[in-house]
Amino acid sequence: MKKIILIVLTLVILAAAGGTAYYYFKTEENKTKKLEAKIDNASRDYFEKYISANDSANIYVVTLKDLEKANQNGENYDLKGLEKCNKTKTLANVTIDYKTGKAKKTQVELKC
Repeated sequence: MKKIILIVLTLVILAAAGGTAYYYFKTEENKTKKLEAKIDNASRDYFEKYISANDSANIYVVTLKDLEKANQNGENYDLKGLEKCNKTKTLANVTIDYKTGKAKKTQVELKC
């Protein structure tokens, strides 16, 4: 009887630990996605306002430092939660659509 209780107790503890770990990693993943979305949106807008699509490059780099500088010059990009990130290594690679000159997609790299 003691062995059964010990086995059940061990399974309950493992299940609780697994559930806690899953919740923690899911929460961290959601935080990362929210921060990536902030950089993505701000970088697309920054690209359209400050970078010429007439250059021959097909990928433009917009760093967190660029976005912060734009905020100092009157923009209002939501960069909360990115304070601890590296200003030059946290960036978005913006790929443009040559037909429209608009941002087609972004690839965000967070270094927090």
